[in-house]
Amino acid sequence: MMFKTSQLRSTMFMATLILTGSISLPATANEALEHVGHVMTHWTDTPQEQGLLPVATAEAEVAKTHAGFAASDLSDLDSMQLHTRHVLHALDPAQETKGPGLGYGLIKAAEGVATHAELASDSEDASDIVRVSGVMVASVGRNTTRRAEEALKLTQLILTSKTSETAAPHVLQLQELTKAFFIGQDLDKDGRIVWYHHEGGLEIATEQMDVIMNSTKQ
Repeated sequence: MMFKTSQLRSTMFMATLILTGSISLPATANEALEHVGHVMTHWTDTPQEQGLLPVATAEAEVAKTHAGFAASDLSDLDSMQLHTRHVLHALDPAQETKGPGLGYGLIKAAEGVATHAELASDSEDASDIVRVSGVMVASVGRNTTRRAEEALKLTQLILTSKTSETAAPHVLQLQELTKAFFIGQDLDKDGRIVWYHHEGGLEIATEQMDVIMNSTKQ
C-alpha cells in the first residue's frame, strides 16, 4: 500500500494523537479483530495454527542465530555452508527442506503479516488504533519480506562459493541482514529507524501489535 506525502503526514499525525490520548477509542468489531487475530494468535496453515507474527519472529530468530554461527569461523567453509543452509531453511523451507526452523518460512510469514495487518487497517469497523498501527505493521511485514529475499540471495552466493575467502564477505552481510530483521535499518542515515521509508523491523511490528491488542481490551 503506497502513500502520498499528505497521507503519510496524516497517518503520523493520527499516531501522535493516539499516543497522547487525544482520540477516543471506538469499539473494534469482528472483521478488524479477525485479521488482528490472524497476525497475532491464529492462522490456518501455520505450525500449531499460530499467529503469523509469532511464526515470522521465530523463523527470523533461527535465521539470525545460524547466520551468527556461520560467521563465527570465517575460515571454515563447511561450517559456513552448513549454517547457511539452516538460515535458508528458516527463510524458505521449499528451497531447503531440513533444518532447525519451523518449516513455514520467514518470507511466507512476513507476507502474511503484511496482508492481514493491512486488511485489519482497511476494515470498516477498525478503530483509530487499528487503522494507524495496522499500517505500520503492514509496512514492517513488507520490509521483512524484502530483507528475507535479499538474505536468500546471499545464501545462494555462500552455498556456491568454492573457498572460505569467497564466502566470508557474504556471510558477514548475511549476519548483518538477519539482525536487521528485528532492529530494521537506518537507510537514510539520519540516526533513527522508523516504520516508514522501508526501515522498520519486527521489533516495531511487535510493539504496534501490542498497542492494538491492548486497545481491544479496553
